[in-house]
Amino acid sequence: MEASAFRAAAVAVVALVAARGVAASDAGGGGRAPAAGASLLSDHMVVVLGVVAALLAIAVTSKILFAPAAVAPSVAPRTAAATAGAATPAAGGVISTDEYTAFPLTHKTETSHNTRLFRFGLPTPDATLGLPLGRHISVRAQVDGKEVKRPYTPTSGLSTTGHFELLIKVYPEPHGTMSRHLDSLQIGDTIDVRGPLGKFAYTRGMAGHVCMIAGGTGITPMWQVLTALIADPEDTTRLSLILANVTPDDILLKEQLDALAAAGGKNAFSVYYVLNKPAEGWTGGVGFVTTDHIRAHFGPVTDDALVLLCGPPPMNKAMLANLDTLGYGAAQIFKF
Repeated sequence: MEASAFRAAAVAVVALVAARGVAASDAGGGGRAPAAGASLLSDHMVVVLGVVAALLAIAVTSKILFAPAAVAPSVAPRTAAATAGAATPAAGGVISTDEYTAFPLTHKTETSHNTRLFRFGLPTPDATLGLPLGRHISVRAQVDGKEVKRPYTPTSGLSTTGHFELLIKVYPEPHGTMSRHLDSLQIGDTIDVRGPLGKFAYTRGMAGHVCMIAGGTGITPMWQVLTALIADPEDTTRLSLILANVTPDDILLKEQLDALAAAGGKNAFSVYYVLNKPAEGWTGGVGFVTTDHIRAHFGPVTDDALVLLCGPPPMNKAMLANLDTLGYGAAQIFKF
């Protein structure tokens, strides 16, 4: 557009000047004086077209110099499934996948002989950790001069403000290096946290039935998922949990799980416990989780079922074999 306008203006001026030159030539060399009106009209035409050309030049130049900044094409937001593994924290969060951030211990509660609930403070009372559903964090610490890192899933709600909580079982040596370090922390001591980490991504309606099999502390990512779905008024996904432990005292969050199951509600949440060493009078499952346990508690295999696994490696391996025997497809199973 700019080049065309310049060319049009230039051609008009050149043509007019040429026409005026011809008129002048006729007047000087043709032996006839031009009519006064013709000379006056030629002058007026030159002036008018000259002004038009000038205005066009000004307009085009202004558009070039003061053109608005280019607007980037809009990008539709990606679904949760499309952002699996994305290295960006949730909106408003205070953690980053790129570097560790220190958070101070503000409370420590002994929930059993070997389990602790740790609460860590966030920078402001209205801050959130910034952990999307199904993701976890990495905790880093210096223990005996060595850097130790462990993955943990907070048990506090995703929208909890001002703090986050970790429910951790303290193991004796030679295992549990991080858990013993956390147990030794004093109020005000800090841990380093990085995240969100993980690849699980949940979108409402992606499954009709979420089936969870967890062992020991593997309950923490399940707790995050099931409490988030129950808290969502529009999510009616059926929720079923099989939780395996050694003894009754090892069951984490049992009171809370039983309360959710008793409440019923839109998700029809149910929980079934399996113990290696049950107490006298135990009415739950005994031994290891079997295909019979899974079939009885989850019901027939359906196409809209999603199975979540989190436990010790030997347990996960055994559960994958059990699920394959029952007919669950690989695409229906996610292992934390």
